[in-house]
Amino acid sequence: MIMPVLPGLLRDLVHSNDVTAHYGILLALYALMQFACAPVLGALSDRFGRRPVLLVSLAGAAVDYAIMATAPFLWVLYIGRIVAGITGATGAVAGAYIADITDGDERARHFGFMSACFGFGMVAGPVLGGLMGGFSPHAPFFAAAALNGLNFLTGCFLLPESHKGERRPLRREALNPLASFRWARGMTVVAALMAVFFIMQLVGQVPAALWVIFGEDRFHWDATTIGISLAAFGILHSLAQAMITGPVAARLGERRALMLGMIADGQVSPV
Repeated sequence: MIMPVLPGLLRDLVHSNDVTAHYGILLALYALMQFACAPVLGALSDRFGRRPVLLVSLAGAAVDYAIMATAPFLWVLYIGRIVAGITGATGAVAGAYIADITDGDERARHFGFMSACFGFGMVAGPVLGGLMGGFSPHAPFFAAAALNGLNFLTGCFLLPESHKGERRPLRREALNPLASFRWARGMTVVAALMAVFFIMQLVGQVPAALWVIFGEDRFHWDATTIGISLAAFGILHSLAQAMITGPVAARLGERRALMLGMIADGQVSPV
């Protein structure tokens, strides 16, 4: 919701020449905190339960977005993005909640539903943020705070605890985000595949991160148009995954399909 309007908010706080740099750093901070804190929240949910971790994260996110909406200084926005990344690293906890209450085919169906909800949010979020950003760059932040607050209240009344088994003690290894990569040390093929995937994501995130700035500077788009363009990207990305990836992989094989996708991405990115 906030990506279409974040540059506009930055322009009120920094010189116009510094907007792009701060925009990229703020996006990176959010992702970095999610990477670092996802195992921490997962370990805390094993120790104290899924429900309290989810509720505290939702409450923290609601307060955080409300503060960012009225941020008078740049450092407040930075702290806000750090807190947003921490409170937003709940995907693993939500997945663990589903695993606790389901089994077999039902579990796969519910995980698919969660992925569908995530995809819908990726499409609807930019549109709503862009439309509200047409009125004020602060509006999407207030809306994000309100939605997180609503989720918190819903969870308080309707979300029971799912982790009813033995609570695991906190272990130092579980708090290390790099610990999960240790198993790949002796597996050259897996390590190489992980390196390729990392490079693909690194390259793929550059145009995604700069799209908002590029649309404003090159085409003079407003927040609404940028939101619609991001939603269009999300829709086409979801359709490609659902309708193209499977048939192409079945026809060419997974390795050739992966290479074809990388070649196509390399040809389109410069455009």
